[in-house]
Amino acid sequence: MNIRGFAIAATAAAFGIAAQAASAAEMAWTATSYVTRMDQSTGEFARRGLAMFKDGEVVPFRIEGKITSIEGNAQTYRTKIVYTFQDGSTLVQEGEGRTERQSAERNTQSGTGRFTAGTGRWEGVTGTTSSAGKGLTSFGDSFTEFKADYSLPAK
Repeated sequence: MNIRGFAIAATAAAFGIAAQAASAAEMAWTATSYVTRMDQSTGEFARRGLAMFKDGEVVPFRIEGKITSIEGNAQTYRTKIVYTFQDGSTLVQEGEGRTERQSAERNTQSGTGRFTAGTGRWEGVTGTTSSAGKGLTSFGDSFTEFKADYSLPAK
């Protein structure tokens, strides 16, 4: 390393601005939710539910979404999901999905997304998500399985 490179590295270390390593991980969870608001004229909707993480943690969440297209029995949509953990930490997931109606009461769902924000233990989170689920009633009750690859900055 030349003198200039050494000086830059030493300065960065002295001021605590050296790059921090991130820890990469995978996680999976299941969720149940129900419709709390549906505006047929705008396609905007809201849902509430519970996420059950593999470590046993149960976390309430809310969804704000908008239907972006309807073709036959299929709808596409955008969503923003905010999970609020018992310790006060939050995790924000945004994504896109598709629902296809199988009958008056049943549908299948799939989606992809990304973590866009977090607080507390999720501060600085980045990552991608995928989901597959089913609508189970005409009231909009659903069951969804999620998977994620994510990273958190080193502490």
